[in-house]
Amino acid sequence: MSKLSELFSSVLGIPEQQITDDLSPATESKWDSLNAIILITEIENAFGVEFGYDEAMAVKNYGDAVKLIQSKGKDPYV
Repeated sequence: MSKLSELFSSVLGIPEQQITDDLSPATESKWDSLNAIILITEIENAFGVEFGYDEAMAVKNYGDAVKLIQSKGKDPYV
């Protein structure tokens, strides 16, 4: 379990075991436009970072979120 996978599990209401780098709105119906906004906001709060509009819009799957957090110098796996 990581902070990021716990966050995705909580926001999307799915078990952490279902969270892979390929998890996306195309593979999970609960990842809708509202939950996408909530995910970005919760990630910013949890990791103490801020994302620009283009950065937030580039998150198309869980793996993208991992890379974005890492680009801010944070460890998504804590």
